[in-house]
Amino acid sequence: MRDRRSHLVRSDSLRSLIREHFIDFYYQPYCAVCGQTVQPPLPSPAVCLDCLSSLPFRMDRERIGWGEPWPLFATFYYRDPLPRLIVSLKFAGRTDLAEALAPFLYRTVKRCHIDVDALIPVPLHRKRFVERGYNQAALLAEMLGAESGLPVVDRLLYRKVHTSRQSESRTAEERRRHLADAFQVDPRAPAMNHLRGRHVLLIDDVLTTGATLAAAAKALAGAGIGVICLAAASDKEKYLGYEEVLADWT
Repeated sequence: MRDRRSHLVRSDSLRSLIREHFIDFYYQPYCAVCGQTVQPPLPSPAVCLDCLSSLPFRMDRERIGWGEPWPLFATFYYRDPLPRLIVSLKFAGRTDLAEALAPFLYRTVKRCHIDVDALIPVPLHRKRFVERGYNQAALLAEMLGAESGLPVVDRLLYRKVHTSRQSESRTAEERRRHLADAFQVDPRAPAMNHLRGRHVLLIDDVLTTGATLAAAAKALAGAGIGVICLAAASDKEKYLGYEEVLADWT
């Protein structure tokens, strides 16, 4: 019986190896930005050289001041083509874009010497998760975890209050009020004892007002967990609600 099991294990390993080589040989990856074929190796195997040069990196400006006590970093400016990529990731089922962006987020972690023990994605409310079918921040965290080797903890922090979309907030202050107590830490979560007194990297896709990341970080910090925040993209300009924009126009 032991010899048979050993033979089966060797057969499975051989099939797996053949499958990997088959994929490597016949599968041609496509650029997540323009759709053209990509010739690896590249910093991201899913972005071609031409599009790589067009990405709006926040090089040497990854650290962002935002008036909150938790360090905050972002990899890209929220400028073309990032809005299109993020919207496709969130609303068009392009979950592959998380894999394309993750290597660049990992470079931010390395460049800025971010030292944490775990990754925590900003959670969606259950209703929003059912509507979308996935959490884009969790996908980014999973891909970043694969790059960095850090564990992803997704059952510690949860969103208890369902709020309107950020674009529907009339002002940034209104957005902050709506999110003030939107997140909570589950004290019964197995990771709680391991992470208390340690640092985690709180991950989201886009920083606009900063209200979402600040509210989530506040909940974690209240549970005795050190927090560093990372957004895939953020513009340096202040976010304005539509009433504030109208006031500026008039």
